[in-house]
Amino acid sequence: MVVTFTVGMMASTFDAIAYGPTPSGAQIARTVLWWVLLAGVATAVVWRDRYAVVVCLSTAAAGVLTPVGAVAPLLALPFVIARERRWRVVVGCAAATALSVGVSFWRDEVREGEAVIFSITSTGLSGTSYLTPAGYAILTALLLGASVGAGFLRRAVSRADAAQKAAVAENLRAQVLSTQADELRTEVSRQDERELIAREMHDTVAHNLSLMSLQASALEVTTDNPEVVDAARTMRSSAHRALDEMRTLISSLRAGSEQYTGSAPALGDLATLLDDARAGGVDLAATVFITDGDDAPPALTRAVYRIVQEAMTNVIKHAPGARAEVDVRARPGDGVDITVRNAVLPQLNPYADAPVLGDAGATVGASGIPGGGSGLVGMRVRCQAMGGTFDAGVENGRYVVRAHLPWDRPTA
Repeated sequence: MVVTFTVGMMASTFDAIAYGPTPSGAQIARTVLWWVLLAGVATAVVWRDRYAVVVCLSTAAAGVLTPVGAVAPLLALPFVIARERRWRVVVGCAAATALSVGVSFWRDEVREGEAVIFSITSTGLSGTSYLTPAGYAILTALLLGASVGAGFLRRAVSRADAAQKAAVAENLRAQVLSTQADELRTEVSRQDERELIAREMHDTVAHNLSLMSLQASALEVTTDNPEVVDAARTMRSSAHRALDEMRTLISSLRAGSEQYTGSAPALGDLATLLDDARAGGVDLAATVFITDGDDAPPALTRAVYRIVQEAMTNVIKHAPGARAEVDVRARPGDGVDITVRNAVLPQLNPYADAPVLGDAGATVGASGIPGGGSGLVGMRVRCQAMGGTFDAGVENGRYVVRAHLPWDRPTA
């Protein structure tokens, strides 16, 4: 903008010198008009990046029609070449710029004396020397060539930047696609594993549970001993519940669900669970206090039920005949506290031989029931998944399992 205004002021001032020492009022007014127009031309250069074609053509027209110079179109032409894809427009802007430069030099060449910009006055006998028409032509070609060269350079840089951005975007897209492909392969592998587990559960565990239910039913109708009948009935009922839960679990595995989709047991179902444990021969003392149990979230009720269920299973498996105490206290805002204690029999050290989860060897509890050592780990994982705490160990000769699960108070 400064260069455009400076060169334009020089050109219009030398044009005014041609009026002589006493210019008329019209000549002065015309010179002032050129200066005002020059201010507009210099301001238009600021917008050459956004409106390159308009600025180039308008300032070139001003340079042809008035003595404000041709710097503005020379500065706007590189942006036209860099941005414009229509080559007819580019050629038109270049021609207009060349015409503006040529007319500006022609004005200077036709002036005489001190009004000529490209002139040298020596103190010797040679007088004043002027630039030849060939010199003006060379200057025109040099200035136009510099402007066109700058335009093509800017065009090349713009294309390189665009290519680099496209390469970066393509690289990011390839990374995203690769990540999605890895995730898809992982999900397919997981689904294959789920299908395998579901198939094996159906073919082995479900089959054996069905046989157990049939045998219990046969025993129930063929024996005359009331205690055996009750035991067979309990066995059949437990087998039926296990089959129902296993069918739901198999459906969840085959559907690829991340969460168990079966119905969650309610906190009120703890009473049935504890009664079944008593019916199974456990010497059990239970204390259960639950407030607003019907409003508890399913994930919480399932975790509480499974923890108590697993703790009772461990008592039956590792300390048969030992007295067990179950204490469950649940209240919104306070959470759920579970404590299960059982006596450690002098001749036994329950849990001592339990292997780390995944160990190929399985332990056999005092009841003769095999175990894989994963019960405590499973209870701990359930607590951690709910944001709770878990602890298990021997205290004062008794084995104690403690768990705390958060239960937020519902918002009004």
